[in-house]
Amino acid sequence: MGGFCFLYLLLILLMRSGDVETNPGPNTAESTVSEMEFLKLAQDIDPSYYYNVGISLGFSHAQLKANLIENSKNFKDAFMDVFMKWNVKQQPPHSNKRQLLADKLQEIDLGGLSDGLLDGPPFPKITGGPSRPSESQSKQLSPELVEQCANDFKFNYRSTLCKIRADPLKPSSLVGFEKLHTNLVLEEEDGTGKQIIDYNNFIDLKVNGEFPKRILVQGEAGAGKTTFCAKIAWDWIEGRHFSHFVWVLIVPLRKFKQHTIGEIAKSYLAKNNPAKVSQITEYIRSNPNKVFIALDGLDELSGKFMKTKSCESQPSYHMQPQPSQQSVTLSEACRSSSETDDIGLEDILCSDQLASCPVLVTTRPWRAVEIRSDGDLMKLYTFIHVEGFNRENLSVYIHKYFPKDEDKANRLIQFISENDVISENMAHFPIYVAMLCLMWKERDKQKLKEMKSLKTFSQIFKEMIAFLKEHYAQKEVNKVGSSSLIAYLKDIEELLGPIAKQALNGLLENTLVFGEDDFEVCPESKDTACRVGILSQEDRITADTDTHERNSHVQLPVFFPHKLFQEYMAGVHLASLYESDRDEFNRLIDQIVLPKEEEFKYLLYFTVSQNKSIATYVINSMLQELSVKASKIEIDFIVDVAFESQDPDVAALVKDRVSSLNIEVAISPYTTAHTVAGYAFIGPHVVELGRERDCGPTMSLDVADIISCSMPSLKKASLSGAFHQCFFETLARKERESKVSSSSTIVMHV
Repeated sequence: MGGFCFLYLLLILLMRSGDVETNPGPNTAESTVSEMEFLKLAQDIDPSYYYNVGISLGFSHAQLKANLIENSKNFKDAFMDVFMKWNVKQQPPHSNKRQLLADKLQEIDLGGLSDGLLDGPPFPKITGGPSRPSESQSKQLSPELVEQCANDFKFNYRSTLCKIRADPLKPSSLVGFEKLHTNLVLEEEDGTGKQIIDYNNFIDLKVNGEFPKRILVQGEAGAGKTTFCAKIAWDWIEGRHFSHFVWVLIVPLRKFKQHTIGEIAKSYLAKNNPAKVSQITEYIRSNPNKVFIALDGLDELSGKFMKTKSCESQPSYHMQPQPSQQSVTLSEACRSSSETDDIGLEDILCSDQLASCPVLVTTRPWRAVEIRSDGDLMKLYTFIHVEGFNRENLSVYIHKYFPKDEDKANRLIQFISENDVISENMAHFPIYVAMLCLMWKERDKQKLKEMKSLKTFSQIFKEMIAFLKEHYAQKEVNKVGSSSLIAYLKDIEELLGPIAKQALNGLLENTLVFGEDDFEVCPESKDTACRVGILSQEDRITADTDTHERNSHVQLPVFFPHKLFQEYMAGVHLASLYESDRDEFNRLIDQIVLPKEEEFKYLLYFTVSQNKSIATYVINSMLQELSVKASKIEIDFIVDVAFESQDPDVAALVKDRVSSLNIEVAISPYTTAHTVAGYAFIGPHVVELGRERDCGPTMSLDVADIISCSMPSLKKASLSGAFHQCFFETLARKERESKVSSSSTIVMHV
């Protein structure tokens, strides 16, 4: 008995000293998940993962659907109910619920949340075993793991980003990067203007003696900004130009709207890569000069960001790179580093974090204004412009597109050079060149002749959409011109109606990647649009039957091939509201679209091109705001929109308004070819005209018409470059009708 008492007392002493655990199972604090953590998960998980999460936790599809309806489709509440019900379910003895939940999240590709769950608040152990490593030690990546991460990034880019679609509308038409990639024209902007820079020397760009830490790359829609980012990744993979960086992180902002940089990098890694989000973040923070970050598509994020804003005052959101039905703001994309110890994208954009890490940001021009308007922020950025293809690049691209048919390539190059409306307005943009190549490859001779009449962006998109519908319909009904084919095309048109509506809804909310649930009321429309080529949907193929069953409810992203396609379809639906819901049409135009006209420029183009009455309404709304003090930018924009309508009565409205206000119109050498063509179409009196490039037949005729229509008000014309013979013939013919005023000065260098 005495021996037993001695052993009992010894056991008590050992337990108090920490050498023996009272419970051989997991520590209660470390194995359970608090309600606050469940609530945070409910807030953080994308709604598109609702069924994935529920099924992985053992609930049936019917139970989950009923639960969602019960919560009035409030996903946060529905998630919370699922977690609470799972939490009280009988688990295996001594089970670690935290680990179990983390494993379930990992299985359904929510690895970032899984890591966050396991990296939760540390709980002190009462054992006398080895002490826990310090936080800084646990976050350090070994050199081997750093290299493994780099290899995973490269594999990811090779498999996804660094592939180019030979057919811009078919996801399956991917070719190797170098088979089709063609260099773009880049221009650096400084206080004195722009100067062309060679991409091969881009990495040697210097500001005050060193490579700039913040670079803003702006370019119009379709100019090649995303391809530019892919080129950076490709050169890093191949050991060229960017090889001195250990990591290059390319972030498509349309997919990663609510992520931190550590979570994004983690999503690129192989599943067997043990690196944690916290470790990745710590490596970037500790080695900023070894990491290059490219954030592609700033214009595809909603909301504003300013350097003076504090991310810490913003709500914490944390979602996966999957479709969302909700608009996402830059403020929501930012999470306080004090809360997560990770780095929000807004912190990087504002240079509040990673100030010494080189960061490149791409955007359409309208969004660049936000950075330019902040004096402190502007000083941190170097400005680069992507101008697309020049003539040499254009020829290279077309020959790459037709590698086995040089004659067809040369005929397309000749067609573009002779049609300078296309040459000036569209041939600079890779997206349009790819569309022209596709139509040139597939169209018959008669259709190719009709392409010569294309003048506007709207016309080429209308032609492209018609081509896609006909191309698909003829596969199903192989009788060209038959009544059955016409009827089938009409059916396709009706099926695409809901797609156009969703395009507009998404555009207004800045949603560019959709989930299948977004089309649950029109699944046939979605499937048809995918087959036609207006929509694309990611394929997820797996040979693992269990995995396939587990992911049967995974939301596969649905998206338009390019934002321009979404904008065109949105324009189709917006125009349809003019007849079906005039009040809603007026509200959208007057309260949403026109107040943000630069952001919705292409939406306006495509909307006014649908109908004369619509164009008249929109132009009248724009002209109401036009005053004597109107800037050149305002007038140019109205001219661009009117030109897209291609309606002479709409053009007359603009001309009369400009004349009544006695606005002196000046066309500078930097005015785009699209705007110059618009002025020729409208015919206002121009007081000053400048051109500093060669002009083909159409542009030569436009410039000659502007000069002729503007006499005798034209005071100065400075023209430099080669002009087509029709320019001189037109001026000679008009000379007898009008004379340049005695005060006019025309200087030509041809």
